[in-house]
Amino acid sequence: MRTIRMMALSIGLSLASMASAADKIASLEVNIDDAALIKKVTGIRTLFVILYDADSPMPRPYGAMKVDLKADAKGSIFKGDLTTENVQVMGGGAVPKNLRIKARLDKDGTAGKDQSGDLVGSAEKVKPGDAVKVNITQAI
Repeated sequence: MRTIRMMALSIGLSLASMASAADKIASLEVNIDDAALIKKVTGIRTLFVILYDADSPMPRPYGAMKVDLKADAKGSIFKGDLTTENVQVMGGGAVPKNLRIKARLDKDGTAGKDQSGDLVGSAEKVKPGDAVKVNITQAI
């Protein structure tokens, strides 16, 4: 009987950790509406979403997600939830209490710093669980 209870406890803990593995960080919509910027994104098919701890004096990324776009960016280019399952968390730890979320249309399609030809937008002071809209507003 004790073995069955231990197994049930173990299964319960496993299910609980699986549920917490996909915790929602935020709901996100990324848009690009500026006609001049839309002309600059022809052929760019990679969107990076980078999350930072907005309260950190050294703003290293908390996590990132790469989205492969099926078409050139125009209007609403991404809509979905950021979760601890689809965001690659860098270094672990709890989700920061205040996030800065940056969206980058990346010209060369590789992770790293913003480079010439990339287009970016961001949202500041996002709380975990918030719904947020990021508009691409700047060409690098």
